[in-house]
Amino acid sequence: MTDRVPAAVAAVSSIVILVYACATTTTNPPPTQQPVAAAQPPGELRGRIDGARPILTDSARRVRDSVTAARRDSGAAMILRSIAGRENQPAESVFKNIKILKGVPAARLVNIMNMGFGRSLGVSCGFCHVPGKWDLDDKQEKNTARIMIAMVGTINRDYLAKVPVDSGPPPTANCFTCHRGMPKPMAPGSGPPR
Repeated sequence: MTDRVPAAVAAVSSIVILVYACATTTTNPPPTQQPVAAAQPPGELRGRIDGARPILTDSARRVRDSVTAARRDSGAAMILRSIAGRENQPAESVFKNIKILKGVPAARLVNIMNMGFGRSLGVSCGFCHVPGKWDLDDKQEKNTARIMIAMVGTINRDYLAKVPVDSGPPPTANCFTCHRGMPKPMAPGSGPPR
């Protein structure tokens, strides 16, 4: 049993590193190499490096997240109204082009998209979908999300479910585990400022 734990940890670590390497296109230099900007108004971007993602202050992040959340919540409410009476039917019988999450009740799928994926990545529906044409596969982000859903399922089922715990359920991974509210996964230990 003890041989499984290090193997599981190594496998999950390898997967997380692989996902991070594939998902990031830029690298940030160590904090000591970041230029110090002149005095900036509160809530503005700080520590931006040419070609790198900006680091938001806490207040700027809260504003961005609340605007995005309001858009997502509004879109989810609109979709839930449009499927009224069919909320408990399987998602694939209510929506077109469901390839993952088949069998999930339609209303639950909308909430998974809003609260799970949208919140975990800090994005609105249009990040992965063509608004109003939800079934289209025109955006690469939608196909990437399908791959990531399968990856998280494999991590939870094949690795984390086997980690011994003293009590309670086994640990689980989800979108937020790596993304932390950002569209691209963050490097381990380099999460957004708190």
